[in-house]
Amino acid sequence: MKEELIIACPKGRLENKVVKYLSDRGLKIEDAFFDDNTRKLTFDTNFKEVKIIKLKPSDIRSYTILGAADIGFVGYDDILENSEKNLVLLNKTNIGKCRISIASDKKKINFSEKKVFKVATKFQNISENYFKQLNIQTETIKLNGSIELAVKYGVADFILDLVQSGKTLKDNQLYENVIINNDISTVIISSYFAYDTKKNFIKKLLNKGL
Repeated sequence: MKEELIIACPKGRLENKVVKYLSDRGLKIEDAFFDDNTRKLTFDTNFKEVKIIKLKPSDIRSYTILGAADIGFVGYDDILENSEKNLVLLNKTNIGKCRISIASDKKKINFSEKKVFKVATKFQNISENYFKQLNIQTETIKLNGSIELAVKYGVADFILDLVQSGKTLKDNQLYENVIINNDISTVIISSYFAYDTKKNFIKKLLNKGL
């Protein structure tokens, strides 16, 4: 192997699962990757041609599009929200399996009781596209965290968010009313240029392992 392959790995809760996914395919990352005190962001592997960069999940798509990373691990929700046409979706994984749902403090939402509903979400495009198809008028309240509080404190009529076990909704007295997409997990992406020039290398890693 002569060409170099840069893999973008997400920091945070999915980090270890992505590492295991790569390990199962023969890729071992240097010990510094697992050192919480290190300031390194680029890491060697047992293959000198393969490097790992550790990024915030929200930055991986941009790094991949711009060619700084050849492949990256991102949530499928990120792809749906941004409708990016300059990326190749290579593989779906079962890492971080969850769904996108609408939840409220009512067991059932009556979508005819108001002319305009307030929706709290970080997925503005997914929300607006979904309700547009149903001819339901909404006002999007863009939030990035603690979205479950929006209904309780009158910020929104309901929320649109990722749901995994449903425990967070129950803990905040919310009901899961509508499942919009039941097939959300971590996916592997590449730019068209990287995939075109390193296709065999990438396919070998993802399908058979190195």
